[in-house]
Amino acid sequence: MTTDHTALAQAEQAALAQNDTQAVEATAAACPLSAQTVNKVLEIRVVGEDGEGIDGVEVRVTRDDGQALLGKTSPAGGYRFKGLPPGAYQLSLPRLDEEAWQVKTTLDLAEPDANCSVTAAWQSAPEAPPDSQQVHVIKQGECIGKIAEHYGFFPATLWNHGTNAALKELRHGNMYILLENDKVVIPEKRQKSEVAEAGKQITIERRGVPESLNIRFLDYDESPKAHIPYLLSLKTLQGAPVGEISGQTDENGFVSQAVPPSATQATVVLNPGTQAETHLFNIGHANPIDTTSGWQARLKALGYHYAEDDDEPGERSEMAIREFQRFKQLEETGEMDEATRSALSSSTLS
Repeated sequence: MTTDHTALAQAEQAALAQNDTQAVEATAAACPLSAQTVNKVLEIRVVGEDGEGIDGVEVRVTRDDGQALLGKTSPAGGYRFKGLPPGAYQLSLPRLDEEAWQVKTTLDLAEPDANCSVTAAWQSAPEAPPDSQQVHVIKQGECIGKIAEHYGFFPATLWNHGTNAALKELRHGNMYILLENDKVVIPEKRQKSEVAEAGKQITIERRGVPESLNIRFLDYDESPKAHIPYLLSLKTLQGAPVGEISGQTDENGFVSQAVPPSATQATVVLNPGTQAETHLFNIGHANPIDTTSGWQARLKALGYHYAEDDDEPGERSEMAIREFQRFKQLEETGEMDEATRSALSSSTLS
């Protein structure tokens, strides 16, 4: 049997001339049977506790020799590492503390990599920036949830850290109501990695994201405004508006929605239309109830608008306190005593 060497050479040259990339919608060609290795895809999806994708999360895949691939998730929360030889790798999220994420599911990819000739561009893993313990000074509107998202922590990790025990006691365990200039210790971030196999789809949950926003609406007699239609719109620290959300208050008068920790402002429109009531809330701006500004703000939220907004309360604040005490059938002292503060805290859920 004779072999046409000229024809074989021409076929080889034609194969070498083929581009090694394909459009997503292109028809996939099978790898030649003589191929030594069929490269695969590792697909990562990072979601919040509500299952929604999270944008801009850094993900890294490292092989045994320390070479790495790095990427960031898309707005839908996904990223695909292409051109991986079959085998297991170390998957990490270098900007997040070990308690801030966990693997939820690992599944076989429905469709393998369509182009086996793509090869991943491995490189030396970048050196991690110095990550020592630091102190964050609270600004108005910040809470543990906001700064935990910023620094890459699970909120409870910061709040329960031993270095923050004195602050936790001072604020009666409420990590969502802090005072401007409170100091929160941000501990050194701890890294972890998980085994990830090429050809898999891995879903990772970012713990502590989103937060839950709960706003209760009451009538003047403190009966709940139940089953009232509403529109909710949000603004975040980045200044970007979040798409409008519609719903109904529950039987207890609550608007309850999942929101990004970076949310700074909420606008709720009850009964949209001709009977609309518009309410604006600065999220995280309430001071602790044992501060003058804290209880004044809560009285105003309950409709006692004439209470001063001043560190030195005067006659108007005393009048508001007396009226609130009368409504709650408390002794009318005109002072924010413990019984009045407790009743005010119960009425405002803070």
